[in-house]
Amino acid sequence: MISGITLSTAIIGSKRPNVYDIYSEKLLGLNDFDIDHFVPWSFVANDELWNLLPMDSSLNSSKSNNLPQWKYFELFAKNQYMMYESAKSSEKIMDKFKKCQRDNLVMPWSMEELYIAENDREAFIKVLEEKLHPVYDSARIQGYDIWRM
Repeated sequence: MISGITLSTAIIGSKRPNVYDIYSEKLLGLNDFDIDHFVPWSFVANDELWNLLPMDSSLNSSKSNNLPQWKYFELFAKNQYMMYESAKSSEKIMDKFKKCQRDNLVMPWSMEELYIAENDREAFIKVLEEKLHPVYDSARIQGYDIWRM
């Protein structure tokens, strides 16, 4: 089984393009990031790629089981798109993406609407927002707190 962390390591290690933490804007290196869930795992109970992001390891523990402020969504979405574009531009990374996809993508919309070649950045971000925002709002209604750095 290949995980989101394995895929992220391949992308970050490829140095194309640089990957930054969306919260601190710190450039991430191979040894200083964790994979976090934008909406906490305890709410979504899965490791689907569309909800994962590389994050500065020193910040990850402080975020804990909280939601980020929604204002970070745009940076998160751009990061997601950049990572998918990296996979499309490298056969080695695409191979890892497909293995990760097989093991960690169970929501049909992600393969039918999000991770499709026809999506430019704007379309990709629109689909991700349409699908993720209701999940985020549901977690908020269920009592998940907002993390403030």
